[in-house]
Amino acid sequence: MKRIALLSLMLLIGQPALADGTAPDRASIELSTLLPPPPAAGSAAATQDLQAVLAAQRSRTSAEQSAAKADMERSVFRFADALDLSMRAASLPKTAAFFGRVADFDKAEVKDAKLYWRRARPPVTSDQVHPLSQEKPDDWSYPSGHATFGYTTAILLANMVPEKRAAIFARADLYAQHRVVMGVHFPSDVEAGRLAGTVIGAQLLQQADWQADYQAARTELRAALQLPDSLTQTP
Repeated sequence: MKRIALLSLMLLIGQPALADGTAPDRASIELSTLLPPPPAAGSAAATQDLQAVLAAQRSRTSAEQSAAKADMERSVFRFADALDLSMRAASLPKTAAFFGRVADFDKAEVKDAKLYWRRARPPVTSDQVHPLSQEKPDDWSYPSGHATFGYTTAILLANMVPEKRAAIFARADLYAQHRVVMGVHFPSDVEAGRLAGTVIGAQLLQQADWQADYQAARTELRAALQLPDSLTQTP
């Protein structure tokens, strides 16, 4: 947790500015320069990572498998339970559009990082791993794209609806952990996704060209939750 806070603080302090003091319009995040490398193949840390995947595989229940498979969907609407809201894209079009844009941005940023490290997924590393889904052969393991999206979404949602902050981050934790339950990611992939999502979320909150869509989604979501437009900060 200290690493996450420090990384976010470094991002906020180091955010480049234009000559007039405003933030640049376009986010550019090189995750390969911000994240620690994955455990080296054959290292004790890599072995521990694999053992954690196998332990999750042995203990996963039918209910957990179903929940993990449902969380394969990369959508803000997977967080509906954290908000105590029946969320539908048709009834929240601005929210859907904003987080769809977030998902696309996240995916592009994570793709570059995955190509940089080219870490094989658990089933490739060990034939003892029996994944619940088949991932694309060229979709590498580190960092976890789903975990990145989950934590980017949590950062943004928690700033839109701080009254639900604790539940939102708990849901992000579960959303990310489900990638290990699925057998398609190592715990260190998920932790890297937590770092990446925190950095991306903090960055997007500052980007001028994201503000109009963010504010529109925030207003729409708070209205759906019957919350006042003014924000109430909750620890």
